[in-house]
Amino acid sequence: MNKVLLLGATALVAASIVSAPAFAGGRGKAAASDAEIQDLKARLDALEAQLADERIVNNTRIGRLEQVTDAVQWSFNELRPSIRSGDGRFELAFRGRFMFDLASFEQDPFDFGSGYGAVGNCQGTNVLCDQGSGGVFRRVRFGVEGKFFKDFIFELRFDFGGSGIEGAGVVNIARVGYIGIPGLRIHVGAIQPVMTLYDATSSADLTTMERAAVITTLVGNFGGDNARRGIEATYQKENFLWDGDNFVISAAYTGERVANGDHTGIPGNDESTNVLGRLAYRLYSDGTNNIQVGGTFSQVLNQDDNTFRLRERPEIRITGDRFIDTGNMTGESAQAYGGEFGMNIENFYLAAEYYEFSVERFVNGDAEFNGYYVEGEWIFTGENKRYAAAATNNNVAVFRGPSVASPWSLGGGTGAWSLHGRHSVLDLNHNEGVFGAATPVGGVRGGKQTINNVGLTWYMNSNLKMMGEYSMVEIERLNGAGASLDADFDIIQGRVMFTF
Repeated sequence: MNKVLLLGATALVAASIVSAPAFAGGRGKAAASDAEIQDLKARLDALEAQLADERIVNNTRIGRLEQVTDAVQWSFNELRPSIRSGDGRFELAFRGRFMFDLASFEQDPFDFGSGYGAVGNCQGTNVLCDQGSGGVFRRVRFGVEGKFFKDFIFELRFDFGGSGIEGAGVVNIARVGYIGIPGLRIHVGAIQPVMTLYDATSSADLTTMERAAVITTLVGNFGGDNARRGIEATYQKENFLWDGDNFVISAAYTGERVANGDHTGIPGNDESTNVLGRLAYRLYSDGTNNIQVGGTFSQVLNQDDNTFRLRERPEIRITGDRFIDTGNMTGESAQAYGGEFGMNIENFYLAAEYYEFSVERFVNGDAEFNGYYVEGEWIFTGENKRYAAAATNNNVAVFRGPSVASPWSLGGGTGAWSLHGRHSVLDLNHNEGVFGAATPVGGVRGGKQTINNVGLTWYMNSNLKMMGEYSMVEIERLNGAGASLDADFDIIQGRVMFTF
């Protein structure tokens, strides 16, 4: 700006000098020759041209500034590519994750009951006595998520992993939502409803390699899990009753999972439908330490084919075999309910959940089952779990993994290290009777599964994590004739996880 003013003043002075002879009369003509006048005019023309150039440059800079304000903004935070419009109304982020698992079963045929086959030699006749060790890509996910027109959100995600064998790729999440009302989120599509503390926790932030058996049984059979056709509303507010608290309530109406299909072509048969929800309340937080309680409820309104079957793996996905299984139960509705507790004090984390299931059978009354887990983690490098009060997905009111203070590098940082352990019980027996006798009328011999595991986790950085676990599995079960289906075995498993 100062340069422009200087040029303008110079041009004005030059113009005055050129016009001076008109007022000076004959004396000016004698003092200034025609050559001098022409020289001054040339200088004036040059100054005017330079002044015009400066104006063009300044206008261009202003234009560039306006373009920057409206330009698309790229970021690459923690390896996640993200795009954002200059006005903030549109956002898009790419997400990916894979988990590669390895496992070995330590089984002794003499630790299996007579119901599996010849005592000490059942591995020749029953696959459960000789589980195959190996590896599998537990999850291979890729997708996008973001915001459009400021108040709408979306997420599209596919999964190519699996249990026992990888898949060809299925819809994992496909949803759109509205967030225009502060604290409220409504979304519809193929969703993962907010259920329980552990299921609401992202698979990238799990304390153990697999969720507890009671959780996977609950969400898989009572309207939860991912890729559920449905609609959900969630309200969340921090400092709801006092400073440091966090209130979350969520309710959903869901149908079948996208990959499951349905049997609505059968006369008189409708797709399974469920009403479910979660209430969570953080009682205390000082920014580092957190204490939370909550509960989950689900009502199965209508069951596809009027058939219920509860069964579960021993908290491993290298193989799809189950040791506990209720078999088919005929009924139209069922309920599940229970509570949760979670807390972290500095770098120590503790969580527990208990749930009961009730299946309303057409005959022989309701069949009731239950399960629970208690787990803890000690991050001995000093980092602490991070509490996530809010989210645009279902990872709300949960405890996330630590923020690694010193990412690993050769000769540099160590990453974050932790020890974890869990006691997990799932009881699928109902009026099971006694050993040596047939199943009582109305009884269910699904079995009771108890798992104790310990493990070590290495958080190398925010994208890469390695886990190792040792699990001790105990099965208590009778077959229909009263023979023992008890089993005791150990599992050694590990995981490499990469996420962005």
